[in-house]
This record gives sequence, C-alpha cells and structure tokens, in this order.
Amino acid sequence: MTQILEQKIACGGAVDYDIHGLVGVRLVAPSQTNVAAVNAQIGPPSPRVLRRPDIVVRYVDRLPAGPVRYVDLGKTASSKSGFIVLPEGDGEGRVSIPFERIGTDCEILCERSVGWIPLLIPIINLTALKKHRCVPIHASAFVHEGTGVLVTGWVKSGKSEALLAFSQHGALYVGGEWVLLSSDGNTMYGLPGTFRMWEWQRRELSHPQPMGGSAGTFRLIRFLDSVQRAVPQRLLCFGPLKLLREGMPALRRKLNFRIEPKAIFGDRCGSLTGRPDKIFIGMVHSDKRILIESAEAAKVADQLACAMEFELTSLMSHYRAFKFAFPGMRNEYLEKVHDVLRDALRKALATKEIYMLYHPYPVSFDGLYQAMQDLVGTPATLPVRDHVEMPA
Repeated sequence: MTQILEQKIACGGAVDYDIHGLVGVRLVAPSQTNVAAVNAQIGPPSPRVLRRPDIVVRYVDRLPAGPVRYVDLGKTASSKSGFIVLPEGDGEGRVSIPFERIGTDCEILCERSVGWIPLLIPIINLTALKKHRCVPIHASAFVHEGTGVLVTGWVKSGKSEALLAFSQHGALYVGGEWVLLSSDGNTMYGLPGTFRMWEWQRRELSHPQPMGGSAGTFRLIRFLDSVQRAVPQRLLCFGPLKLLREGMPALRRKLNFRIEPKAIFGDRCGSLTGRPDKIFIGMVHSDKRILIESAEAAKVADQLACAMEFELTSLMSHYRAFKFAFPGMRNEYLEKVHDVLRDALRKALATKEIYMLYHPYPVSFDGLYQAMQDLVGTPATLPVRDHVEMPA
C-alpha cells in the first residue's frame, strides 16, 4: 500500500477501483484492513479516479440501530437499514445490500469489521453484463505464444490446472477465476485479484509457492488423513476415530489458499486482457486419458448459461430472501438475468473456436499442457482427438 493511499485512508478519503473501464467501485471511509480485503477480491486501487463509480461501498462503524427481523436466521435480516447480509461462520460485520438496484448504480453499506464483502464479485459481474453486455464466465485465461486461451466449465473442470500448467511454459496471465467476455466475443478481461490454489496443485508446480501461515495447518490435516486411512475400517466406528472419519471430508476442503498472480507469473501479468482465440470447456471423466473434441458454440453457450446459473445461486438466494422481506419490491433485471446471460453467451461464442476437454482428476500438469499445446497457436479444428494417456 503506497504512502499516498495510506494518507488518503487516514483522512477518510475515498478509494477507487476501475475494472477495465467497465465497472467502477468506490470505497468510502474504509480502513486499511478494508482496503486490503477488497484488494484481494478485485485487485489494487486505481492510481486516479478514472470514472464515475457504478458501485459505492460506504463503511460505517455500525449499521443504524433498530429492530431487526430475521429472514433466514443467522444469515439474512431486514431493518430500517434495508436488507442485511449477516456474517457467516467466524466472520464479523453486517452488510446492507440494495438488491433492487443491482445492475444500476448502487450503494452498499458495510460495517468496518467486515473482511471480504459478500456478493461483491457477482454484483460486479452482473453490472458489467447489464451496462456493457460483457458476459461473466467462471474461467481462467492466459495468452501463450500469441494465442489467447480461455478455460471454463463446472466444478473441478481444469480451469486453474490449465492456467498453472501453462504458467510453467511462459504464458501471460489474464485471469484466474473470473473473466468478462466482450459482447462480440473478441476480448477477454480478467478480473483482478487473488485466485484459489489447492495444496496438491502447489506440489505439481516445478517451483512450488510458499503457503505462508497455511503450511502448518496443511501438514496437520495431511497427518490426520494418513492416520484415519491407516486405521482398520472396523475401528473407525468408535469414539474419536469415528469423529475423525466423519470430519475428514470437511478438513480436506480446507487444503487450499489464495495467491497473488504475480507469485506464479512474475512480470507476465500485464493488462489482464487478450483475445480468446481458443476456448476449452473442461470436464472430468472416468478415463485415464486426456481427450479433446471440437464443440458446437450454441450447445456450449447453453452449457455455460447453466454453469453461470449455478455460480449465481448464492446471490439469487439472497435476492429471493430480499423479496420475502420487502413484499412488492423486485429487480426486473434480476428477474430475467438468466435469459440475458444465455442470449449474451450465444452471441459472444457464435464464431469462436471451442473444444471439449475431458480429463481425469487430479490431472497431471505436464499431461494437460502436452494435450492442449498441440492446439494452442494453430488454426486447426479437429472432430475428435486422443492426445495423452494418463498413467493409472
């Protein structure tokens, strides 16, 4: 954080973020901790005010006092502050989000004790879709030897695996988790910020990255996992061993951490933009090989529309709770957003070169690179091709 920015924060000034000239976010009266949390979500602030903000986040010590009526106990509520999203788990701070204004200029009221702002990224994505017809896609993106590549799909589809595999071969970073695709499909914009890496992915890298404070926790989880695997099955039905067995899946889900793109790509993080020349739709299959097939744009657009409906589940669940709390209030854009997404995807992908990428999970980074790099940088299309047979 620069000295100028620190002084601005200390004086209660605003901090602005400009996301590719598409969506502007302004923090009003944040603390340094608030700014650091938002930086992790959407990248560093703009050095200067570039545009009128679409989204304003106003920080206060506490939301206005008054009676609170809970919609989903412990999760959402309503008060004179509006619709309130309550902290999850061990989080702190409440956030008031005007769901009726998502997609237009909106102001979020946020207690300073909040870390990451809930639903901020989907609100940014839907604002870009509404105002610029830019399609948000849960994807990784990079440029390799002059060819722009976008990799997307459902959960465990190989998005981050492909990104990390090509990072070891000189690829330029565009996006790690969210990419905005222009309405004509000719430009991809990576959403700045950190991206998630799993502990097994870190070990696949030729130069593994440090995990900071997570290393000790990960070692403990791996140790506990090895213990419960070594114990005979008949003994796992009793006492602490039973609790360990039941809790192990949740513990394994904690074997991930967030990382700055520069920690992997170094100075190969530039404008976070590129032309999506090749699009890969990843899916896990039961085969040990990596298979790549050409795909039809219209079918893929419908697939990705379903994937985006899934990604918007949390926001839309909160929106339904908002309508329950405030009968008669609605957001016409959110009412039809899935149709808007599907139409925008069909137009953006209509002329793109698209492939289905089938792979085992976990997948070898070397195998994934070898399979994909035959296509990256070449104009060829192929009906079906069996690239790499993975070891059993």
